[in-house]
Amino acid sequence: MTNKEIKAKATARLNGHRGTTVALTVFKFAFFLAWGIFEVIIYVAFEHHGIEYGYSPSYLFGTHFGRFMMMIRVLVVLFVVNPERYILGRIFVDIYSGRNFIETRRYIQYNSRAIHPRATFSMMLPMFLKLIVLSPIFISIYGIYYWGWARSGEALTTAGLFIFMISIGFTLVWIGVFINYCISLALTKYIMMLNPRGSIFDACDLSAKLMDGNHTRYILFKLSFLKFVPLLIFFYPLFLLEPYYTMCSCAFAEDIMGNYWQDKYPAMIQRWNKYAR
Repeated sequence: MTNKEIKAKATARLNGHRGTTVALTVFKFAFFLAWGIFEVIIYVAFEHHGIEYGYSPSYLFGTHFGRFMMMIRVLVVLFVVNPERYILGRIFVDIYSGRNFIETRRYIQYNSRAIHPRATFSMMLPMFLKLIVLSPIFISIYGIYYWGWARSGEALTTAGLFIFMISIGFTLVWIGVFINYCISLALTKYIMMLNPRGSIFDACDLSAKLMDGNHTRYILFKLSFLKFVPLLIFFYPLFLLEPYYTMCSCAFAEDIMGNYWQDKYPAMIQRWNKYAR
């Protein structure tokens, strides 16, 4: 399908569920707003009592309390944010597929011990893989910083100039490699949302296989939403556009996956309803 057909299909699936999808999006942003308010409260409380607290790398990684708070943030992202991202994504898949998302939410709630760890891992592993692929770029960025700014007051040697130029070139090339890798894993979350009992490693492999040859199409699909950026800047509420974008992403993923778009949840819920009572 073309991008126009994908968006028309997503709009048709969204009709009748706009209130629900807006409410889900408001909940998502309310969570991050609450986190931001919590950070502000901590900062103001410490400042009021004259205790040092900041967000500089030297404080976050160089002090005991800074490292403790960083660990708390990482744990919140891994074990609170990631499961909720999975659940919200799954609810949008249900709405897109025309299924009863309340039944799915109930099933996940009653089987949280089995689903939440897998949901956390399915969201966490692609993120870690992307960080691993991205990590070499930090060395080149440091090379640019060191030879371009840290030693700007000294005469630049031939070796320093060579390292500086190599660092710039490597950074640009590796950004392309990283973007290409992220696109390859773009379908992983949908594969795991459709089949929570599947292997996340198999999902990553399948995503890379399905996205092979579709990278340009994926980029053009994403770029087609740039026209909404001025609206977001001036007056268009993000919580109204987010559901539309999410439903379009579901339609795009379904079109790319084809026969691989096989939802395992309905059969699992039906079996659970049969034997849970």
